[in-house]
Amino acid sequence: MLTFTLRRALHMLPVVLGVTIATFGLGQIIPGDQASALLGPTASEADRQALREDLGLDQPAVSRYFTYLSSLFNGDLGRSLSFGRPVSEVLSDRLLNTLLLSGTAIVVAAVVGVAIGTWAAQKPGSPRDRSLTVGVLFFNSVPSFWFGLVLIIVFSLQSRMLPATGMTSIGGGGALDVAAHMVLPVITLAAWSLAVIARMTRSSVLEVIGNDYVRTARSRGVGEFRVIVRHVLPNAMPSVITVIGLQAGFLLSGAVLTETVFSWPGIGLALHQAISARDIPLVQGGILVIAIAFVLINFLVDVLQAYFNPKIKLA
Repeated sequence: MLTFTLRRALHMLPVVLGVTIATFGLGQIIPGDQASALLGPTASEADRQALREDLGLDQPAVSRYFTYLSSLFNGDLGRSLSFGRPVSEVLSDRLLNTLLLSGTAIVVAAVVGVAIGTWAAQKPGSPRDRSLTVGVLFFNSVPSFWFGLVLIIVFSLQSRMLPATGMTSIGGGGALDVAAHMVLPVITLAAWSLAVIARMTRSSVLEVIGNDYVRTARSRGVGEFRVIVRHVLPNAMPSVITVIGLQAGFLLSGAVLTETVFSWPGIGLALHQAISARDIPLVQGGILVIAIAFVLINFLVDVLQAYFNPKIKLA
């Protein structure tokens, strides 16, 4: 197990290096002059040129990449042009908010998705199984921003049951206040992943539930709940864990849209503001953090898969 974990950890290094190349390249292919965007149309050419030299924009791209890479090794992600602070400080201030939102969403999606998928698989072809199929099709078809706007209209603007935007109320900030602000964005963020996890759980449980050892357990008088928990789910989990891990990564990237719709003060909202202001260092830093988190989540999924299914370690 240790050898497998170390081998997978080494496999992450070229991926992370590729991510740095991609994030740096992103800043180079965005059209327009960064100095002109920052100084505005009334700035003189001398001021623009001075700013380009100050930001290192007059250097060759290869030279700037190695400077960028060297700064990353020292923990320096650059300085945000729109916030006027180091990018690492801007992102660290908002990282916890994004992790809180994404982490809650993936827990909700995983727990509810596995429960619904297992429940539907116990009676394939039944009305509840068909209802799951319809629900999966619906949530996989609607855009998340549209779903979020519908939730805001129904539960905030019309019924006034839940707050629409932000993380806390004016004068609030307690745990219950934050939880109330999380309900709508968590539902919006978790809906698509919940449908995918439920569908994968249903398929995996159906493959396992007809095996001989499951029928043997039932013939011995073991209760249905115990059969599912002790014999079916442990053997169905490896493929479900893979999907949950992938969805966790997608939720981090999907948080950009959800945080923007609900004005949730996380990395996603900061990225949206940075793109609008052409704040390239913050865009690069935000994408880099999300991409590395995605790589780490996949690494963790690989290790968990190997733990549940030792045959993977032989591959």
